[in-house]
Amino acid sequence: MLSRLASCVVLLALSGLAQTPSPAPSLRIFHDQALDITFAYPGEFTPVTTDSTKTQSSSSSEPQCVRSLLSAGSESKQGSSAFVISIINNACPGVLKQAEQEGSFTREQILRQLKQYGMASLTQEPFRYSIESRPAAVTLAMAKPDDASVGGGHVLPTYAAKACFLNNLPEHSSSKQASAASGEVICFDFTTQNRELLTRILSFTVKFGDGDMRPIVPGNALH
Repeated sequence: MLSRLASCVVLLALSGLAQTPSPAPSLRIFHDQALDITFAYPGEFTPVTTDSTKTQSSSSSEPQCVRSLLSAGSESKQGSSAFVISIINNACPGVLKQAEQEGSFTREQILRQLKQYGMASLTQEPFRYSIESRPAAVTLAMAKPDDASVGGGHVLPTYAAKACFLNNLPEHSSSKQASAASGEVICFDFTTQNRELLTRILSFTVKFGDGDMRPIVPGNALH
């Protein structure tokens, strides 16, 4: 009788272990000392470059309007994914002014960026929110490869999310005009070949100075 009871206890213990949730995937941390801003992202993403990139221009002497802070990629059986975190500052006032309109800017830019993958279309209009009182917006889109570019092979659609937010809290004067002298907009671009992997954007977080980690894209942004 005692032997059977012991066997049952062992089986129950093993069953409990089997149902124990697996540990959460590790996170990588990236800190930009100059900006005093910290990002955390899923560990399966491998950083590929931190070199600066420029907006499309016909002259290399033009000011650098968009600077890449971090980019990384991930390959799995589910498909490939990649992200880029970049910053836009007042080196190009015109570009910065457009970027400060986070909703329309993310909408326009994501469609433009996805054209390289085929016919681009929105899957979700800009969703506006805030990160520690900083205005932010995210837009979702996808691109289907052109039939002519497929060449008889099977090419997966590309799904993407673009979120932009102010790095500095808006400063309001008595005349209700925001100060743009030190304006900076940070953008987060995510692309993937698997629509289900779009939920990975919810794992990316950001921290300003000594503040708390906050989601770059909140859960209620994905409809």
